[in-house]
Amino acid sequence: MVIRPITPEERIQFSKIQSISYLFPRDYSRYEKNPDEFKEGYEYVRAAFDDSGKMCSGLELYNFRAVFDGNIVQTGGIAGVATLPAERNKRYVRKLFEYIIEEMYERGDVFSYLYPFSYEFYRKFGYELNMTTIKCTVPFTALEHFRQSGRMELYLPGMDPTDIKSVYSLFIQGKNLALDAESHWNRFHKRDPYQSNTYLYIWYDNEGLAKGYLQYTIDRSDKNSSLPDMKLNEIIWLNGDAFRGMMAFLYGFAPLFRNLVFVIPNHIDILTYFPEQKEIHQQIQVNGSNRIVNAKKALKLMKAPEGQGALAIEVLDQFFPKNSGKYLIEWENGSIMISSGQNHKVSMSCGINHLSQLITGFSTVQRLYEAGHISISGDMDKLNCLFTEKDLFINDYF
Repeated sequence: MVIRPITPEERIQFSKIQSISYLFPRDYSRYEKNPDEFKEGYEYVRAAFDDSGKMCSGLELYNFRAVFDGNIVQTGGIAGVATLPAERNKRYVRKLFEYIIEEMYERGDVFSYLYPFSYEFYRKFGYELNMTTIKCTVPFTALEHFRQSGRMELYLPGMDPTDIKSVYSLFIQGKNLALDAESHWNRFHKRDPYQSNTYLYIWYDNEGLAKGYLQYTIDRSDKNSSLPDMKLNEIIWLNGDAFRGMMAFLYGFAPLFRNLVFVIPNHIDILTYFPEQKEIHQQIQVNGSNRIVNAKKALKLMKAPEGQGALAIEVLDQFFPKNSGKYLIEWENGSIMISSGQNHKVSMSCGINHLSQLITGFSTVQRLYEAGHISISGDMDKLNCLFTEKDLFINDYF
């Protein structure tokens, strides 16, 4: 078995593996007329080949920048993992992840994120659920009370995106794992509304300042409904005026749509904007798995508690042993120092997957301890002080 990056000419072969694996039809007859179309993105693909040289499995590895406790850190985004059905259960995916985690470690990544078909399957590679969001379904009739304010402007290709990037950058401050504005923009907002039927509007207040934006498209998946739903791929707002102004704008579409469907971070409450909360349906969704690629680097970049203190923890990473070991964490005057904790009594022992939940603020020491996921042998109060609950958000699907 050989694991390596693919060549431009091999990109079409991996595309065919994805098509067969996902049962996703694609017309490859265009290849002879436009072969370059099937070479795009080859540099992101890592593939596994059997001893005869046949490509059997592969994945896409992207290089993103994400927010973490006030820092911008390198993050590896994993997508498109696919194996030929006849080649499954031959450890190709395991070998691919051994390869890419080493690659991410060497290039300086702190985290790696993916959207798994099974959280249990990817847990054995050190990934763990690290995000939940709230899916909101709002009938258009519930928007009637909003009053128009400010103005909305349709963004078209070629226009200056500075206002959108600025609003997004302000919105994600303090929200761990959110991709930075450039990473987000390059993947998310370069769509021509005339071709894609996807529309991006910016909301400006009465002083002409951009304070929010939304991107919507049409969802006709419910064949039993005479009206489609409007799906917001993204809605970002910096204050209540922006949210109310955008809702008032959307109410103008009420004759054409049944529901407004969108996703928000799980720490944001929109119910206070509506007089009849019973009409608003909210559903918690699991939204991806994170992995710590470099434990020492992640611990050092973590926000320091107030005052000063020290404790040692033990980390077990069976899949990538470079992270395993005892770490002494010392903090003072807002900075953290990490050194070997080999000669110190540990206060907590945990796997790399649950350390990811703690360090990003997705979960707490108390909750993981009560669930039986971590072992505590030291000062619980000091651990709670170090690993606090934090806001998270990511709206980029790789």
